[in-house]
Amino acid sequence: MPSEESTKPKILILSSNPRGDLSNLEREIRDLKAAINRLGKFDVEDFLAVRSQELQKLIAENSPQVVHFCGHGAGEQGLVFQDDNGREQIVTTKDIAEIFEIFSPKYDKKPVNCVVLNACDSDRQAKAISEHIEYAVGMSQPILDKAAYLFSLGFYAGLAAEKSIEQAFKMGSFEIRQWSETQSQSTQTSQDRKLKNVGEVVQPAEPQLAEYEKPVLYKEGHLFSLVGIGSVSGVPPTSVPSGHPQVFVKYLQQEIDRKEYKDQARDAYDNFGQLSAQNTINLKESEAKQRKILLSKVKQFWIEGFLHPSLQGSAALSLDRQVRPDAIADLSQGIEALSVELDASYERLRETKIYGEIGQGRTLLILGVPGAGKTIALLQLAQRLIERSELNLSLPIPVVFNLSSWAKDRKSIVDWLMDELREKYQVPKALSEPWIRQQQLILLLDGLDEVKEDSRNDCVRALNKFIGLFPQTEVAVCSRIRDYEVLTERLQISSALCLQPLTSGQVYQFLDSVGGPLAGLKTLLQNDAELEQFAQTPLILNFMSVAYQGWSVEELIPQLHSTSDRDKNLFNDYIDRRLERGAASEYSKDNVLYWLNCLANQMVQQKQTIFLIEKMQPTWLKNRSERWIYGIIIFTVLMLSGGLIFGLIFGLIVEPSGGLIDRLIGGLIFGLIFGLIGGLIGGLIYGLIYGLILGLIFGLILGLGFGLSSGLGSSEIVLRTLPNQGICSSLSNGLIIGLSGGLILGLILGLILGLSGELGKGLMYGLLVGPFFWPNYGGGAVIQHLALRLVLYKKGRISWNYAKFLDFASDRLLMKKIGGGYVFFHRMLLEHFARMNPS
Repeated sequence: MPSEESTKPKILILSSNPRGDLSNLEREIRDLKAAINRLGKFDVEDFLAVRSQELQKLIAENSPQVVHFCGHGAGEQGLVFQDDNGREQIVTTKDIAEIFEIFSPKYDKKPVNCVVLNACDSDRQAKAISEHIEYAVGMSQPILDKAAYLFSLGFYAGLAAEKSIEQAFKMGSFEIRQWSETQSQSTQTSQDRKLKNVGEVVQPAEPQLAEYEKPVLYKEGHLFSLVGIGSVSGVPPTSVPSGHPQVFVKYLQQEIDRKEYKDQARDAYDNFGQLSAQNTINLKESEAKQRKILLSKVKQFWIEGFLHPSLQGSAALSLDRQVRPDAIADLSQGIEALSVELDASYERLRETKIYGEIGQGRTLLILGVPGAGKTIALLQLAQRLIERSELNLSLPIPVVFNLSSWAKDRKSIVDWLMDELREKYQVPKALSEPWIRQQQLILLLDGLDEVKEDSRNDCVRALNKFIGLFPQTEVAVCSRIRDYEVLTERLQISSALCLQPLTSGQVYQFLDSVGGPLAGLKTLLQNDAELEQFAQTPLILNFMSVAYQGWSVEELIPQLHSTSDRDKNLFNDYIDRRLERGAASEYSKDNVLYWLNCLANQMVQQKQTIFLIEKMQPTWLKNRSERWIYGIIIFTVLMLSGGLIFGLIFGLIVEPSGGLIDRLIGGLIFGLIFGLIGGLIGGLIYGLIYGLILGLIFGLILGLGFGLSSGLGSSEIVLRTLPNQGICSSLSNGLIIGLSGGLILGLILGLILGLSGELGKGLMYGLLVGPFFWPNYGGGAVIQHLALRLVLYKKGRISWNYAKFLDFASDRLLMKKIGGGYVFFHRMLLEHFARMNPS
């Protein structure tokens, strides 16, 4: 940051739009400011929503050489500003002239040299101003936004090259002329400013001028000649005019390209979902109910569970921190909102092949560096689409997925979507398949870069095939830009955005809003350009603002000075600060770090983004002895339960003598001995190989597969989603099937034996045999899961009540709870935990 006052001339950009009809005004100003800043010859200040009483004050405080106004003109009456209540207020032509007289050479040692009024019908005000200020530019009629923008580009490029204001004015008008010769006016009508006259004043009809003739320049009260503007200084318009070096042509063309790209990118982002909105269908009441459930799940999981925690505290920026000292902790969560900046996308994409490939397909590609806010941008799209679909359930449903799971089975996108809808949202195939094939979903796909590297090109091919088969389905995809650049396959995209780092101004604006607790961090950044650049990644600034509240410069230097250890130290300090907050924890810091390290390692190895407790696999077991113990537990439990059942039956059937109680006790003892011996022998012999194979086959395929499919076999979505829901479903399904199977078998045996007067005995036999169905239909998965949890708990790698611990990590914003699953707060934090080596 500059340590002394700049000597560059200053341009002061002021805008006011109380009518609210210039929807893109702020964007136009940002584009213009960015273009002027790239010239490197001016200091630029801009103020939006300027009130009438602020005009004089802002000019006095900034001492500009050029004042540039964007907004509405009111013909002879004046310029339109807003009052304290945001309503329209006209500053008359006379008052405008008197204000600028104060800043004329007559009264001011640093006078305003030029005023540019980029407002329709503002030529009268420009003429009045030029009675006191040397030069003033106005518009003689309403002018197209694009034409006004091109005029400004050419005008300020001329001033930057130290050309006279007359030359700069002709250069600006010439740019409009060049553009209008290659652009049909009919294609620009959508950009025309639809102005309303003030009050009941009716403006007389006047001949429509060419766009390049609408800007007018007054010099000391006299109209500057427009003769020859079609051929500046007599040079034909197809040539480069005198005083208009080739560098200007190149610069202006680049700015035009930027503008066109930005408009396209913004429209793609703002209008995403509009195409599929045309694909509505008539709904039955039952289907509308199911759509509503799915929408509520997407909203609960991703908007309330992920987006809101990420942006928590954004509203707190305006709160009085003296009243809410705890708000500082929340403010840090608002940083990621600043990263969804689409304006500078062109700067990065222009350097890659990606920009040239835009134009095909129905896909919006969101790119950025790690921590730039890609997921936030995607979820803000989701939030907007969810709100729209909640009002009209016949519209396609936005659904969020992570592509990292695609590489596991490399299925077609249709089959993968059905699996994901069943597993993540509990949507049965009876609903998901027609929704996909009838193009009733909007797909928001995060994490293309999280797909295994050797599978990414195949994933892109699969997506392109899907887009070709279902052209009305809109698809948004997120990826780290470097990972996308190296792919040989390209998505069939119609638009791409590249999220940019924060500017220095945004960084310091945020630090100033927090104030004292981050004063040390601000001072350090101001004195270290490399560190300032490091802080411009939204996630990094987020973590810094949490970790380093109250730290002095002296304390910060050891943590952030070393480039190689900077990330590691920052993430460790962030974790420490998060664990300090909230109520006293029942978990020690060492346990928290170790358990999260184990979890992160497994998620990295398995390429998981969302962790589901019920999907824990024996791959968590590190060595043969652990797998051996795991197999013994499974076989022992199965054999003991089987032995008990067999013993009861043996006691009733094989030992006819003695009382019923004695026979049952004898049978139970025999069954326990049989089950224990059988379990130990089976576990010792088959624990390593067959125990795992049997467990996987019966547990995962028969257990979870049958259990979950039974639970979801209806045509309705499961309403609630809880951690470990799959295992609970398997348990309940196994018990239901076991009991129902036993009853059916008992009835059959009872009927058979009833012929000989043994109906009661037949029912008893059936109920005792029925539990044999339980392990094959869900119970095996439960036994396997509990055995795995027991081994991992004994080895210290998880907490026994794992869901409670993961909820704790979510409360501390180390993780986020997404329905029945969990994700790390950010992938960079996941990778950090995976690299840790805690005790």
